[in-house]
Amino acid sequence: MASRNKITDQNRREAQYWAEEWRIRQKRNRILTALAVAVGVVLLGFIIHYVSIFGSRTIFSSEEEMRSAIQGRFESDWGYEDIFIEGDNLTLTYYDRSHYDRDYAEKYGYSEYGDSVYEDKIEKWDYRRGVIKLKWMDDITVDKKGRLVYYHQEYTHTDKPMPDPIDPSTLSNYQDDEADSETPAEPELSEEEQAELDIKEESQQETEEAAEDAGILPEGESDAV
Repeated sequence: MASRNKITDQNRREAQYWAEEWRIRQKRNRILTALAVAVGVVLLGFIIHYVSIFGSRTIFSSEEEMRSAIQGRFESDWGYEDIFIEGDNLTLTYYDRSHYDRDYAEKYGYSEYGDSVYEDKIEKWDYRRGVIKLKWMDDITVDKKGRLVYYHQEYTHTDKPMPDPIDPSTLSNYQDDEADSETPAEPELSEEEQAELDIKEESQQETEEAAEDAGILPEGESDAV
């Protein structure tokens, strides 16, 4: 009877051991499955992200190909902004609209300030990602249509020159501030008028000197004594 109970206890312990082992394996499998799903989701997200990015950009076969394609003037689709690339040098210009748009200048006036010009150096032509990296400015990307994208603003390559600035003197609301600020010139006197003025000034000076010699003070000064 004792030996039978011993065998039963041993079988019970083995059953508990295998039950615990099975529980641990199931838990480990659930953890590994969860980790695999999480890694898969992250990888899928990265793939979708990069596919969407690269699908919207122009990818080049080499740095030389990209540099050759991205040269010259790129005009903002909004207007009055330019990116000009010459070699590895980049110039970003914000044109003052009132200097180029006659209707705008007639409505809002001609600005006294000039265009804003920023110059930078291209440090890397990232042809695999369609990105231009600059020394100071943020990255510029090349979209699928070959346009430059800077701060969500699109610039299209063009051979058209920038329109000539407006001559402000041709505007109906033009005001020459320099001319207005000048002191009006005194009218020229004839020889007779000038001679008469000289006599009056000389006579006034002699009168003042005589009054000073006589101890007579001008009006207003006698009250102050």
